[in-house]
Amino acid sequence: MQPPGKRGTPAAVQEFRRDLRVLEREILRQLEGETSCCGVSLPQCHVLLELSFGDLSLKALADALNLDKSTLSRTVEAMVQGGLVTRAADLADRRALRLTLSQRGKARVATINDTCDRYYTSLLDQLRESDRRQVVRAVRLLAEGMRRLRGCSPVAPLCCVTAPRLNSRVTPRTRAATRRPRKDA
Repeated sequence: MQPPGKRGTPAAVQEFRRDLRVLEREILRQLEGETSCCGVSLPQCHVLLELSFGDLSLKALADALNLDKSTLSRTVEAMVQGGLVTRAADLADRRALRLTLSQRGKARVATINDTCDRYYTSLLDQLRESDRRQVVRAVRLLAEGMRRLRGCSPVAPLCCVTAPRLNSRVTPRTRAATRRPRKDA
């Protein structure tokens, strides 16, 4: 194990990435199985689960899922047509629409949650209690770190940006400074 404060060695980072790819494939297989048995696509599953926390406008839902409004609009339209989501005028802003789960959508969310809860309970039950807490914490920390990195450069793809330190403050000036120079420059 490395001393605290040292960055990962290239070999350690490559091993982490290799393990992460395996985890990504396993999670993708699980998500595809969970959603296909419930009769929805993965994007529809994410919409259903996000709306299960409360009604949202299309813009708020797009922000929550980090999706383009036009892309999300097509997904939501299919869900409205399928009876999973309803649209209604927003009382606070008549120009906006509120998206709400229908009774059918709520039932689908209950099925998805039940399926996922059973699977992840059995997965976590394979671990010792202390390992379980560490895994749950590590997943949260990685997700937060990835969100921060994604927020650092909305313009350039991540492969073109040098990642800033996670605890550094990103400003337009530091964002511009983190971009890698073009090879032909």
